[in-house]
Amino acid sequence: MEKEYSKKVSKINDQIYAKGGVDTIGILFNTDIEINDIKGLAGILDKYTTITRKNEIIIVIKPSQSINGGIELTDLKETLAFIEEIKIKLGLSNGMLKRIDFAVDLKEKFESNKKLFRLLLECLNLKRNSGGMYETKKPILENRNIGNFKIMAKRSQTTIYNSSDKNRISETRYENRILDIQTAEEINKRMLYELKKHIKELEKLEDLVPVVESYYINYLLNEYNKGIKNSFRTFTEFIAWADYEGLILTENILKGLMKNINIKIRFKIFCNKFRLLRPNTLRFTNKTEIKKILIKLKRALKNLIKTT
Repeated sequence: MEKEYSKKVSKINDQIYAKGGVDTIGILFNTDIEINDIKGLAGILDKYTTITRKNEIIIVIKPSQSINGGIELTDLKETLAFIEEIKIKLGLSNGMLKRIDFAVDLKEKFESNKKLFRLLLECLNLKRNSGGMYETKKPILENRNIGNFKIMAKRSQTTIYNSSDKNRISETRYENRILDIQTAEEINKRMLYELKKHIKELEKLEDLVPVVESYYINYLLNEYNKGIKNSFRTFTEFIAWADYEGLILTENILKGLMKNINIKIRFKIFCNKFRLLRPNTLRFTNKTEIKKILIKLKRALKNLIKTT
């Protein structure tokens, strides 16, 4: 199995890769089975498997862990077949979907596309009207550059993270997690419902880019007015900080900021002078790039639907 996948990784490296699949799934069973009876069973995540107040059990399953060593996401057919295997092994029947994490694995490198991914989640956050996008990083000793972007709503979480440190085909994973699902609907039908719902959520998301840009301009203007008195001597020094923090996502954000602060130098001249002393800075994303990544994500998730 390992040889087969190593060849596949080598072949895919030179292709445009985006694959949708299931990462994790949680199923509620009405049974008196003990957690200790299932510990160590391949594909079951002991850490997240729990007993409810009604003495039911929520078994959390990661099919790819058993099927391919976690190298690649599983499709819906593989996932449903693996669930049936678990049920047979444990003598379980029926079961209700409580959680599903479906994802898209991408070949785009996380570090070189952070502004694109950040803007994407900022747009999705606006559409959901959730609590805001934030960035997490591992401790320095664990390589703080391996981090992620995350947004959280009441029962949904979306994360884009660097998976280059894992034994996977992808460089980056886009993951959408739905929690606390309350339904007696058949598992496969509910899985399809949640997938289609998220695909619809991604439709025309690029139209929110100007709204995000306006928000960032106002935020940076406020930070500039506070910082120019204490932390920054010049506008250029402030932009160096903001760009390092990944806050100058698009050209329009910098242009809007310059206009509001009444910076007289022309935009292109400012950027050229800035980059002359700071190579590889002021790299922007834009609405077109957001549209392209959305097409890729939607196509991968629609292809996943076809695997039932």
